[in-house]
Amino acid sequence: MDADELLEKYGSKIDRLYDTVASADVFERQFGAELTSWELQFQRQFRVQKQGRSLHYQGFVHYTRDPSIILLSPSPWLIDGVFIHFQQSIDMPPDGSYVAVSGPSIAIPRILERTQKLVRAINAENVELVSHDLTSQVSAPPRLRDLTSMLFENVGMANASKRVFSQLYVSSPPTLDAVGGLTAGIQALASEAQVKRLFRFMRDVLPPSMRASKRERANIQGVLVDIPKLWRLESGPVRNSRIEELCVKRRDPSGFREVSLAAITQSTTGTMPDVPIALATEDFWVESSNPSLYRLPIIKAAITYQLISPEVSQRSIDTGISYIEERLEILRNSFGLEERSFSRGQILDADIMGRPLSAVKLARASARASWQKKITSKEIKKAWDAILEPALKEYIEIAEIKERAASQWDEETRLDGYNSKILRALQKLDSGKKGSPGPTLGEIAEEAGVEKHEAAQTLHQMKDDGVVYEPRLGHYRMV
Repeated sequence: MDADELLEKYGSKIDRLYDTVASADVFERQFGAELTSWELQFQRQFRVQKQGRSLHYQGFVHYTRDPSIILLSPSPWLIDGVFIHFQQSIDMPPDGSYVAVSGPSIAIPRILERTQKLVRAINAENVELVSHDLTSQVSAPPRLRDLTSMLFENVGMANASKRVFSQLYVSSPPTLDAVGGLTAGIQALASEAQVKRLFRFMRDVLPPSMRASKRERANIQGVLVDIPKLWRLESGPVRNSRIEELCVKRRDPSGFREVSLAAITQSTTGTMPDVPIALATEDFWVESSNPSLYRLPIIKAAITYQLISPEVSQRSIDTGISYIEERLEILRNSFGLEERSFSRGQILDADIMGRPLSAVKLARASARASWQKKITSKEIKKAWDAILEPALKEYIEIAEIKERAASQWDEETRLDGYNSKILRALQKLDSGKKGSPGPTLGEIAEEAGVEKHEAAQTLHQMKDDGVVYEPRLGHYRMV
């Protein structure tokens, strides 16, 4: 079967082999089932025609270490194609641009002189920037719900948190000259080993070039080609300085266009990521699974999401930020926080590059996952209401529990062994009045939303540790 027949068979909009397992790196994928359907469309258009001695190609520009040579590829996510040689009289097109190039085939002079090796290239006689918009033709990648279901089917975690970590793969385009991507951090008060296991899985789903901060150059026939720094994901225990660079300064020293971060945070860094999560329950779990089974479909989804950059007007941003700033003030008052909690990198972080920008980033990621080209202030407000505000409330509540524990007992008191839902329920129901017997086991279980036996087990442990006491049989109070 020749190339044209392969294209005809596998070049439809429907990616019929989307679940094919492959271990290839994203920039080294070969023709066929490893490519997305939209890449196959570009492959078909790559070599347009031949006119006499002149060849005509359309593709994406990849710069090389040789200032007179570029690699032209049918996809921005492939390091394969044809070399284009430029004379000094013709300007080099921008790296990553989509261009049409025509000219005769020649041996690259500099390589031939230096190594006596014959490496062929198109001698550029005519270069033209070409516009393209595939989003109206390409089959949309998985919706966020489907992506979440596929990735985290073996993870015991709240669905809202699963969707946050799924959005890291969707990513978000750069905003206000800040690096694109999303960041989410877990301050693991319990099950830290399981959280590390989750982040290892998230990292290992991707090939090396999508999770490395330093990008190696590819050696193609002796020519060093720059591998594009488009998007990467970083996960696990991350240095505080790196968290600050990405989440506070909003820049990536490695030069990537978009960076997603899934970090295990500490008390000093927990509020820096776009979405802070404090995990203090024991019911979090991760089953063993093989990340390589998900690699190809996730690669295809991630690079397809990159095709779309949802637009948002400054007016929509301003409206959304005004709403969020009002909500932030309400949060501050309801928890009795000081005004410095609004400062950069703090809990509420009301700076334009803080929580308001996080809501814009989340809204644009959600739009990508829904394959929408535009968002309004409504979507920004929804990102705040559905994701950021609940996450901040949860984080502040658990932080307060930890602070109370330290002041009531001692600094060494840990909550790792307790279900935070039960602890919060008891703190809420215990009136603190002298002589009160305290809430019953059933009341605590109902408030916490857990089974009675689970509440009984946690309360028994807390009683043994001297955190609660039982003034009357079946009634509990905080010490």
